[in-house]
Amino acid sequence: MVTVPAFVWAGGSLRRALTVGLAAGALLGALAWLDSGFVLAGLMVLVIVGSFAGVWISRRMARYWPGSKELNGVERVTVVRAARSGETIADTRLAQPVVDYSRGLRAAAEQARPLRWLLAFVLVVAAANAVWDRGFGSWGNAVASGIYLVLLLVELFWWPKRQAQLLANADRAADTATRTQMAGD
Repeated sequence: MVTVPAFVWAGGSLRRALTVGLAAGALLGALAWLDSGFVLAGLMVLVIVGSFAGVWISRRMARYWPGSKELNGVERVTVVRAARSGETIADTRLAQPVVDYSRGLRAAAEQARPLRWLLAFVLVVAAANAVWDRGFGSWGNAVASGIYLVLLLVELFWWPKRQAQLLANADRAADTATRTQMAGD
């Protein structure tokens, strides 16, 4: 839920599953094709990983923000954009959804935190694999391993700062929304 941009919330759960699944499946499918050299391998990863990721992430999104189903697509996108940017929501009806989304965002981030140690281990394995592929693999193996390595480095070093910024923005938006609600009561 933390990595999902606002526009994904425009559709219902099926559209969210398709959007997220297609994005994840296409990226990893392309890397599988590049790594293996077989189009069929890439297509299999696209379908299998895309299906699994789409369903799993869409369900997690709904679990962390169950109130999203009470809003239409435009309202969900408005709420998510306001929370992720830390802005004040103009529509007072959407103040409580901003608070709820912000809580869900924080809960999703907290649940993922215990698994951060795994990234360091995977980074070491990916670095060893990149060195191996550079020396003994094809150019496709080396490029795919390099891309995996860069993505892991981004996840390990850039993402925590960005995530902290998103959570701070969401907290600020939720505080403002709560004050708006109290002023309106």
